[in-house]
Parts: sequence; structure tokens; C-alpha cells
Amino acid sequence: MIDSVLEILNGHMLPWLPIFRDALDAEYGERPRIATLATVDAEHRPRARSVILRRIDDNGALWIVSSAHSEKNGQIRQTPAAELVLYLPIAREQFRLFGPAGIIGRVDDEAARQAFWATLSDAARASFYWPTIGQPANNDSAVPAALPPDTPVPDHFELIRIQPIQVEHLTTAALPHRRTRYRQSTAWQPEPINP
Repeated sequence: MIDSVLEILNGHMLPWLPIFRDALDAEYGERPRIATLATVDAEHRPRARSVILRRIDDNGALWIVSSAHSEKNGQIRQTPAAELVLYLPIAREQFRLFGPAGIIGRVDDEAARQAFWATLSDAARASFYWPTIGQPANNDSAVPAALPPDTPVPDHFELIRIQPIQVEHLTTAALPHRRTRYRQSTAWQPEPINP
């Protein structure tokens, strides 16, 4: 934690990033970091679903794995912005991270796809070999339960990358509740705002 504070003081890290990472580590430990990803569909309706936040880069980029067959991938291609929300019930904190989003497919960055593929659990890897998302179900189809890391990466395996330009941190464990906003447009200066 001391190293994180020194990096902030020296201008080498986003001020919200160590707060976010420390909170996730305390809440989840080694368990998957479950988040809600919100996008907008073709009719301009909000769409939300649970996803696993796979990685947080030092520049704040957030990474999720997905399938090209998923509606969320098409929605991000059409409207390249998204918000990721994580509520931490033990700590009673919420983080909302909004920014431009993009899809990384086979032709965009094969090395990144391969690297993320290798980090998946055998069960998560197998889910990309199940029948196509959103198609009529055939319950007689056999699906793999697990696949090893050397299984070929399917063409429809894609990455979603969100680069936050605004982050809000809400703490409800204290009274009054505290809410802080960080925006790229204000050089990431913490802005206390009413919850």
C-alpha cells in the first residue's frame, strides 16, 4: 500500500486505482470478481449482465472475455461505450467505471487473445465450445465440462476492453455515506459529491 501511495504522489498511478484494487482484493481474494456490465442496444435501451472482470491494467483498463456471438459484443461495436459496476457487500462499497469500450478479436490482437485464453479455468475455456449463444437449445447436445490450456482458441473468443474516463466510489459503511467521483477531464482529482 505504501508503494501505491508513493506512485500516486509521484504521478505514476491513477488515484482511484489502488483504492479499487485494494477493495477488490479484500472483498474477493482469489475468487472471481463479478461485475455488472451495462451497454446500450440498437433501440437505445440499457442492457446489463453479470461478467467476470479478468484484469485491471496499471493504466486503469478493464478486461473481460466474451464471445463474438454475444449481444454485448455487437452492442459495444455499435455504441463503443460501457459502464462496469461492482458492489462489494462485505465492505459495503460500490464502484462505477464508465468509458469507451472496444472489442479485441482474432484480427486485432492474437497475442492478447492467446494470453487471456491461457489464464481461463478449464471450465471457462470449455464454455466457448458450447452451442452458439442465443440459438434454440438442444438439450441432447453434449457439451465439454473442461478443456485444457492447449485447446485451440476459437475464432469467436474475444476480449472487451473498457478504458474508464469516469469512476465513482460509494461507501455506505459509514454515516453519512461517502461518494467520490474521479474524472479524466479534471485530471483525476477526487471530487466528493453527495451520495
